[in-house]
Parts: sequence; structure tokens; C-alpha cells
Amino acid sequence: MVPVLLLLFLSPAISLDLPSHGCYWTESCQSKWFGGCGADHIITDQSDNCNGLCGDSSYPPCLPFHTHYHCCKPENPKVSKTCTRCKNKLDFGDEYICCTDCSDPSLIDKNSKFGYCRSGAELAVQLKPQETFKWVAGPWMKCSSPCDGGVRYRDVGCYGNTEDASIKHYPADPSRCSGEEMPARQEPCNLKSCVDLSISDMDDSKKSGMSGWLVTLLVLLGIVAVGGLGFAGYVFYKRRTSAPTGFVYIMLEGYS
Repeated sequence: MVPVLLLLFLSPAISLDLPSHGCYWTESCQSKWFGGCGADHIITDQSDNCNGLCGDSSYPPCLPFHTHYHCCKPENPKVSKTCTRCKNKLDFGDEYICCTDCSDPSLIDKNSKFGYCRSGAELAVQLKPQETFKWVAGPWMKCSSPCDGGVRYRDVGCYGNTEDASIKHYPADPSRCSGEEMPARQEPCNLKSCVDLSISDMDDSKKSGMSGWLVTLLVLLGIVAVGGLGFAGYVFYKRRTSAPTGFVYIMLEGYS
């Protein structure tokens, strides 16, 4: 019994079923002297109880100088279409590095992008969607002067867009847009002289006054005409409806 316990105390228990990628906790206590990972796996963490993942009934506490290990086998990222939807991703200019389950990726070498996912998911790489940049101009603001020349302004910004329709356009650095194609931010407005404008207003008021008198005159003439026609009709009606009255005298010579 003692030799068996001594063997467990000094020698690591090697798991024969190692995953091809990702991370796993060793299934039994491993010697801290000899390390707890094999088959090109690396140690990323260690714990006496697998950070609470191991129950006492299946995995009793480790003996002194033994513990459980969190092992990972690094890999090169595989091409995927997952990364654009993940918040936890690494930006490498023209491409993203992520885990297929959108957990945090860990890289050992950033140049070769050699790394792993602690969650056990595969490491993935995706080219960024093609980006285009263009200027977007807002509406013109109110002119600074009603006459004699003023200036009006508008907001102009550089915005980026991608081939992915689910991603809305987003503000970008102005250097990403073409300087030659940039719309004007300001322009002159209301260049007409204030003197000419006042004269024009006076002429307009005179014209509007004459037209008002003309309309009033026409209305009065219409009222008089209607009243005359009404009076004439009334007189004609009275004459037609009135019965003749008076006495008729007949002179007969024979009876005089």
C-alpha cells in the first residue's frame, strides 16, 4: 500500500485522452515537480480543486506537491466567419483573431498568431469586411445675415461602411476620406444689397396697395350694380301688381 501511495506522490498521472486543441483540467492530481501537462500542451493555470470544477467524491484533494492543471494545446487559427459578430476579438489590421465561441483568445506568438482558447473552442481568423469611406454632409444652417452678404455653415464628417449590411456606417478619421472630394463646410449667402432689398420691398408694398384699392373699387361697383338691379325689379313688380282705381265720367249730349 505504501509503495502505491509513494508512486502517486512522486509520479504524475498522465491523461491518455488529450484534446487536439483548446484547454482541459487534468483528471487527477499531477506532480508539481514533473508538471501536469503532456503531448505538447502547456500549463495555463493550476488549482487544488480545479477552481471548483472537481467534486470531492470524484476528485479528492491532492496530496502535498500535487495539484490539478489547466492545460492548453496551442494551434494556428482556422479561417472562419465568426469573428465579426464577437465582441472578444483581437484586431490585427486586416483581420480578426477570435474563438469560435466568442470567448477571449490567448496568443503565445502574435507574429505567427499561434495561440489557444481557454474555453476549449477553436481559435479562428477572419479577414475584415471590405471598408469604404466617404464624406457625409449635413443640412445648411441659417445664413448669418439677411442681406449684404453672409455666411452659412454645415457639418461634414468622414464615415466608413463595410460589405456587411448588419454593420451600420460609423464615424472615421478624416484622413481615411479623400481630401479632394470633401464637400464645402461653408459658403456665402444672401449677397443682395440691403438698400436694393428695401427699395424692392417698397415697390412691392405700393403694388400691393394699388391692387387693394382696385379690388375695393370693383367691390363697390358690384354692390351698386346689384342694388340698382334690385330696385328696378321692385318698381316693375309694384306696377304689375297694382289694380287701377278712380271714377269714369261719360258725357252724353242727348241727356243733357
